[in-house]
Amino acid sequence: MKIHKLVMRSAILLTGIFIFSVPAFAQFVPGSNASTTISADNADYRGDVTILTGQVDVRQEDVRILADKMSVYGASTDGLTQNAFTRIVAEGNFYYLTSEQEVRGDKGVYSKQDNTFVITGNVVLKQKDGNIISGDTLYYNLTTRHARVVGSCEGRRCGSNGRVNILIKNTKNQSAS
Repeated sequence: MKIHKLVMRSAILLTGIFIFSVPAFAQFVPGSNASTTISADNADYRGDVTILTGQVDVRQEDVRILADKMSVYGASTDGLTQNAFTRIVAEGNFYYLTSEQEVRGDKGVYSKQDNTFVITGNVVLKQKDGNIISGDTLYYNLTTRHARVVGSCEGRRCGSNGRVNILIKNTKNQSAS
């Protein structure tokens, strides 16, 4: 039984790496020279944290991040300046959109120190080619490009609820239609 569980986890991990073979978050690199535009209903500057609320929309190059609320934690009290942040917490209707894929969930947290994204709550990743992976939590390291999707329930007794679900589109069928 333990071997079966290990094989299933390895298959899920390998499939996750396959699905993330395109640069999932590579466009969101601290230090990018591209300007960042931010749109929100309200902005509340509190020294080392800026809280944006109401249909927050952040864009840099072809990357777009949407959320109901976004807290940007600064490395200093300089406010919102390019790369002067340590962490971003985006809550409520979180979307991370690029030309290659769409990631959505309830909450997304980016940590500049270890260059990682953690997306939680009803996570769905859709790729341009039609592949879809869903689960409860997505861990993604931008530096190593290691991705891990986990569920909240283990075993067949759960059905598909609370487990990682993967759909890999058959490209042969797509080209025939």
